[in-house]
Amino acid sequence: MTSHSDAMMQILSRNQAATSLFLEKIIRQVDIGVHDHELGSPQRLSFDIYVMLSGDSTPQGDEISEVLDYEYLISALDETLNLQRASLLETLANRLLDRILKPRSVEAATVVITKLDVLGGDGQLGCSITRMK
Repeated sequence: MTSHSDAMMQILSRNQAATSLFLEKIIRQVDIGVHDHELGSPQRLSFDIYVMLSGDSTPQGDEISEVLDYEYLISALDETLNLQRASLLETLANRLLDRILKPRSVEAATVVITKLDVLGGDGQLGCSITRMK
């Protein structure tokens, strides 16, 4: 399995620079889970999204149209959450990666999803998936 760090190192090995954009701790209520008590009972999930681009992403004219817009990442998350219900965090993470990896400039991405309320304050559980093009 490729990690976020491994993906970044692979991009850097091919280029002089790399850029990593991120959104962290985005909280959404999501109907997810395989257990009977989870069906129809939305849970708080935290989303961390890391996107890797080759190069240093220096915009020529300091314009938003010249870079990957962070709002694209938020839209990708919200659009993914509006799709058919997922039972597994892994399914949801892969659906989100499918959207995030669409722009040509994106070389790799990591999605980390954490269920915030499952263990009652005794730690957290979740899933992290990194994918390269």
